[in-house]
Amino acid sequence: SSRWVGGSTSSPPTLPLLPVGAGAMAGLSGPKAHEVRSALGVDRDLSTQVVLTGTQAAEKPGKHWVDKPNAGYSGTPMWKLALERREQEDAAAPCVKIPEGFKPTQKGSEWYYSEKRQAVTFDVKPSVGGCFHDAAAQVRHVMVRDLQKAGTALRMPLEHLDRPCALYALYEGHRGNPGATGSGNVCAEFCVKNLHLKLLPKLAAFRGYWEDERLQGAMRDSFEELDAEFLERHASSGKSDGCSAAAALLIGDRVVVSSLGDIACLVCFKTGEASELVKAHAAKESDDEDSEDEEEGGASSSGANKEASTDGKPPIRWTRAFGDAEFKAADSSHRLLATPDVAVVHLQNKHQGVAFVCRALYNAIGRAVAVSTVFRRSAGRPRMAAGALVDAAVQWLGQVTDQLGLGSIVVQFEQRHEASSSSDAPPPQKRARKEEIPSQVRLRHILLKHRECKSTVDKVRNKQVKRSRTDAERLLRAVMEEVLSRGEIDKKVFTQRCKELSECQSSLKSGELVGDLGWVKPGKLGQNFDDTAFSLRVGQLSDLVDSDQGVHVIMRTA
Repeated sequence: SSRWVGGSTSSPPTLPLLPVGAGAMAGLSGPKAHEVRSALGVDRDLSTQVVLTGTQAAEKPGKHWVDKPNAGYSGTPMWKLALERREQEDAAAPCVKIPEGFKPTQKGSEWYYSEKRQAVTFDVKPSVGGCFHDAAAQVRHVMVRDLQKAGTALRMPLEHLDRPCALYALYEGHRGNPGATGSGNVCAEFCVKNLHLKLLPKLAAFRGYWEDERLQGAMRDSFEELDAEFLERHASSGKSDGCSAAAALLIGDRVVVSSLGDIACLVCFKTGEASELVKAHAAKESDDEDSEDEEEGGASSSGANKEASTDGKPPIRWTRAFGDAEFKAADSSHRLLATPDVAVVHLQNKHQGVAFVCRALYNAIGRAVAVSTVFRRSAGRPRMAAGALVDAAVQWLGQVTDQLGLGSIVVQFEQRHEASSSSDAPPPQKRARKEEIPSQVRLRHILLKHRECKSTVDKVRNKQVKRSRTDAERLLRAVMEEVLSRGEIDKKVFTQRCKELSECQSSLKSGELVGDLGWVKPGKLGQNFDDTAFSLRVGQLSDLVDSDQGVHVIMRTA
């Protein structure tokens, strides 16, 4: 009377049993489907309830699909079903939040990128030099050769910026009274001490990739903030002097040039050409030979109101400048701005360097043609180039006053692979070894002392040295011009001038050893001397080099 699983009160149906014995389990496959249906009282002729597809229905009975485990299904591959299921799950899932700092690679793209990255050191070797006439009391300059090191010292880390990283700036003051103030130009002095303090926090705040537009904005903001602070400090007097400015921020393979006022900013090419990057923010003078319309460099380009004074000329020549507080007041008829023009130069093999030249000097020497000529004659020696520009202007002008700005900064770029492939470089099979910094070098030099030296005694001639640093540099530039006059180093001229002028006792040696310092190891004559001496190739003549002993010209002999 017990119930069985099927739910009937009758005895359970008798199922066919397999024989028990040896080998009975071999090939065991279980009862057939029709046998199970018959035992359960189900019509044995009843076919499966699965609906066949059109392809399956067209096949003859007994085809291979009937015996497969997934017999009766649509035939869609399992990988495709799994993919469709994942797509449905992704569509139903909530949107993923993009992490902070990531941007789409392009509009509508599913790919995002982060601007944070490792800094890159580019194959650019900059060298810089500046020269200023002693009478140019209102001209000041800044040359920060390693801006990242300066940022570390000021607790503003800049290691995320590309290398090389440097800042160069030239300031030409106007309307100052050096005799009364004793500092040349108050505005120029203020800019020298504070421009980097405005720029460095901006560079340190953003640690991603600095696009050109962001760099331009940082330079503009730094200039405007610097001018606003200067005017605030001199608001009580209502009057102040002012200055023009040109600054170059070098980051990797880009030079960001900012110009305010009328300092000439030029980029020089290896083809011997030079061109101005920006127009001057000043009214044209009689010796200005620009063929461009005056409005290009005048008040219209800066938005200033160039309202004429009683004599038909504006009360001040500049249309943009630092300082000049009375011309930035709301009631001034001639409004000055402090917004610079900013240009970005992407350095290529065709570029040789950048030059900042005071306008009076620039007009006196012959403008861009003269600058390109000096670049070509003094390649790799920017201090020599900057001094040559000043010397040419002095020769042309004759008399120089403290109101006349005679100063320049020259920055020259050298590709490191170019230095190793020059004509006097070692053979290719030995070049890799020679490019390493040597432990010692053999040098000859010419030394001139000046009154700022640690020791001002000329031990060769037993007399006190009274010349200025500028005079010492001018004399050595003349020696370098003579030694290099034939396009290569004339060792006989070097030996002769060393005997005549050098104030080092090594000049008393004879023959080819005149001026010989022997084998020199690092640390003997100071960091500046070492940096130059150990970067020279054998047979190469250096630029002007400063040390505690004076100003040197070095030639490496081994």
